[in-house]
Amino acid sequence: MSTKIVWRLPVYLAIGLLGGGFAYWADPYLIQIALGVVVAALLALSWDVLSRCGQVSLGHAGFFGIGAYFSAMFAEFHPAIPWIAGIGACAIAAALLGMLTLRLQRVYFTIATLGFALALQVPVLIFDGWTGGAGGIAPALVAGGDPAAQLLVGTALLVIAAVISDVVLSAWFRPAFFMIRTKPELAASSGVPVVRTKLLAFVMSGALGGAAGVLYAGLYGYIVPGDVFNLNWSVLPLAVTILGGMDTTLGPLLGTIVLRLLEEVARAYIGGVGYQVVYGGVIIFFIAVMPTGLYGFLRGIVMRLRSDATKADKP
Repeated sequence: MSTKIVWRLPVYLAIGLLGGGFAYWADPYLIQIALGVVVAALLALSWDVLSRCGQVSLGHAGFFGIGAYFSAMFAEFHPAIPWIAGIGACAIAAALLGMLTLRLQRVYFTIATLGFALALQVPVLIFDGWTGGAGGIAPALVAGGDPAAQLLVGTALLVIAAVISDVVLSAWFRPAFFMIRTKPELAASSGVPVVRTKLLAFVMSGALGGAAGVLYAGLYGYIVPGDVFNLNWSVLPLAVTILGGMDTTLGPLLGTIVLRLLEEVARAYIGGVGYQVVYGGVIIFFIAVMPTGLYGFLRGIVMRLRSDATKADKP
């Protein structure tokens, strides 16, 4: 096992204890907020995995929706089948889309993924015998609809996503990802399989995005195309990850928690649609003041304190 993964075990334990604590002791309102945080955090980690090799996607609404719809179409089978169908369909979709688009650079790849997300509502409407069309479809409820048990399932998924994220950040993958992101020509000349590495990242990213979609569908028991294929699901993980800190595991988690708290506070004190203006303004302020994200900002403070302490200890 990688040393990084071993050192992260307390983090995974903390995520599990926090989710379990909310599930058993929080009131229903706080559990619903926690479930929203878990879904957004899963999607943010999935987006960040792909961004580590320099690919900025606006297509994660597509994976989110595919996961939700495939889980709903297989809802009548064994409870594990919707998860396998949703996550597997997203992995296959990511592999196919990646083979077509991953040779594109920068903004061209971003536009291609945006087109992918925008186009997916059309087949949902056409094949209404399977998907329910514009009227929507009812997936099976996760954990029988019990919010506390649903939060435990979501927490387990989040721990798995965090482990996958840390594996990508480990010495096994990170050097190749960093070289591909910063100097792709040098990576190719050094023997790094650039396209295959990007494709691996895309498949992992798509599968995690699909898991978020399956969880979301199973939380609420009914989905329509305009809900799960909404472009908000493409913009949210980008905003959350930039706010929390890219190329980290804790960054997307911190960003999701802070963003959700900001949303609830702004909605409570301002209400209506006006809260969205303040909410957006605060996000812009955070990004402008902390370009490395919350995680980078807090890490910088800790490193400065350690440096000052070390200097103070010297004779």
